Amino acid sequence: MPKPPAARQRLRFDDLTHDVQPDGRCRMSVRLEWRGRTLEAHVEGLETHQGRLRACAQAALEAAARATEGDVRFDLVGVKAVRAFDGWVVVSRVNAEDPSRNYRLLGSAACEDEEALGRCTVQAVLDATNRVLERHA
Repeated sequence: MPKPPAARQRLRFDDLTHDVQPDGRCRMSVRLEWRGRTLEAHVEGLETHQGRLRACAQAALEAAARATEGDVRFDLVGVKAVRAFDGWVVVSRVNAEDPSRNYRLLGSAACEDEEALGRCTVQAVLDATNRVLERHA
């Protein structure tokens, strides 16, 4: 009898914190869940629209890399929020490298309002990286 496929192992978004600093910078903290473990990362960036997106994406990647315990290295190529119809679409581009292969990853997430762009940025990064992380479960 064939063995049933293993359950998919995916990082899950838990929380995002945005702290504005008096010097015009921000601190984004992303918390993810992986197999019952909490993975958290903090990144500082400029307190601008693009600076917040980039800091969110970078924090999500740092937390994701902790899930692999150093087996996979992620590099953020870019992240962009595009106004589309009545909402927003966040697109992330990530390069990943494990001991056997290099990956060029693309992720996206849609959101209805500008206040949710941070959360959607993390979701876009997870959309890209979870494909690789499933192989390292």
